[in-house]
Amino acid sequence: MTPTMLSDLTTAAVGGPAGNYIEARTEAEIIEAVRSADAAGEPVLIIGGGSNLLISDDGFPGTVVKIASEGFTVSAEDSCGGVSVVVQAGHNWDALVEHAVLHAWSGIEALAGIPGATGATPVQNVGAYGSEVSQTIAAVRTWDRERNAVKTFTNSELKFGYRDSILKQTTVNGSPRYIVLTVEFQLPLGRMSAPVRYAELARVLGVEQGQRAYSNDVRREVLRLRASKGMVLDPADRDTYSTGSFFTNPMVPEEVA
Repeated sequence: MTPTMLSDLTTAAVGGPAGNYIEARTEAEIIEAVRSADAAGEPVLIIGGGSNLLISDDGFPGTVVKIASEGFTVSAEDSCGGVSVVVQAGHNWDALVEHAVLHAWSGIEALAGIPGATGATPVQNVGAYGSEVSQTIAAVRTWDRERNAVKTFTNSELKFGYRDSILKQTTVNGSPRYIVLTVEFQLPLGRMSAPVRYAELARVLGVEQGQRAYSNDVRREVLRLRASKGMVLDPADRDTYSTGSFFTNPMVPEEVA
């Protein structure tokens, strides 16, 4: 049998063969794949959208689990509490943002154009243009590999920080303790965006920082700004494929700033 090449699963298009490749399309399949590999003592590599990985030409000798679960459910929707959306870990993130904007779910419009799967977003508290997923995440359901049990984290339990969370803090040598199964978002209803806090975005939208704009306009301008920097994946243009913005802003004490 021809081995699965990991270069086919990453946006950087590099990476050798997988020792054992499993595409898990349901929560049960994800848990079973990881549990079986752990029981056999095999190293495990989790791949979502493949946009944050650079893999050696030697490949990965253990089990590679592709998180391919898709879809979402709306568990509540009202004008006071907003909408509660439970999203499968493998669901395409930008598709979720587009759906939210089209259905007047506010709060994640400034995170348009970010590649990858929804399950990856809470791990490093994905953010861009003044917005972070921690502002809208209510809970994350995971598989705890140490306890062999499902564990749900509330927002406060996730210990979100700047590009950080307990999910990231408990990842060792690229191998996470907690495998994300679903992410629950709590989003306000309305056509207006969350307050626009990024100066460049506010300028192109013609609003002051802290003001709101139409969510559709925010998404459109974010996609335009990202595309101008080659940061929106275009299947016809390989120059737009990369591992994304992996740098972080420096953090300095307030008295120094």
